[in-house]
Amino acid sequence: MNYKVVIFDIDGTILPHGKTLSNATKDAIQRLKEKNMKVVIATGRAPYFSESIMEETGVDSMIFFNGSYVFHEGKELFKNTIEKQVLNKVHLLSNDNQHALTFLAGKSFKVTDLSHPFVKEAYMNDSWVPELAPPQFWMNQDIYQLFLHCDLEEELSYQTKIPELDFRRWSSGARTCDVNLTNSNKAVGITKLLERIGIAPDEAVAFGDGLNDIEMLSLVGMGVAMGNARDEVKQAANMVTLSSEEDGVRYGLERLGLI
Repeated sequence: MNYKVVIFDIDGTILPHGKTLSNATKDAIQRLKEKNMKVVIATGRAPYFSESIMEETGVDSMIFFNGSYVFHEGKELFKNTIEKQVLNKVHLLSNDNQHALTFLAGKSFKVTDLSHPFVKEAYMNDSWVPELAPPQFWMNQDIYQLFLHCDLEEELSYQTKIPELDFRRWSSGARTCDVNLTNSNKAVGITKLLERIGIAPDEAVAFGDGLNDIEMLSLVGMGVAMGNARDEVKQAANMVTLSSEEDGVRYGLERLGLI
């Protein structure tokens, strides 16, 4: 197959958790560009959590917030915000359960309870520092994504009561989950981008490791799961490469003959 675009997740894929981008991965991305291959990043992160990665890779076509916000060559292409009535449901339920929320807007993020232990845990290994959300923050901003800080079993009531939203744990054992619209995922954002650049999904390769990568890996012609991915992610892929710690991106690209 003559692939024309390669799409990368960030955390656990091109970036090992808690580490920096390896020279091998940066070199692999550069080699793709030298072959005139389009390179895209599709992440659950917000734009302001991704600036260093964009600078290091030179990639300017990005899918943020698990598909809710798409940039092509540095220009906004698509956005899908969470409706205020849905946000109000989450806000009220989280207050009742004394759970903290992180609201992620286009240019900033705010947290409802900075002292909550799950909030402290969520941000303890990150360089970005959360700020307290003013009471009207979510009403005055376009909100693309939430982080719900609670145990897995406590998450179930949200899934039942707010079917408009999708809840996905960061990892097994994590006490925070991504919250996105049920009709929004990485595959939706990627489809918008591919339509713009005139490339069919079966002409695309994608690398990912998380539950939020399953739709993306299923959409493209060659879905590659990282060696550190969960079993259900590997089952959705066409190929499994080495882990992110072992420079699995470079290894996978070499196996596919793309570099």
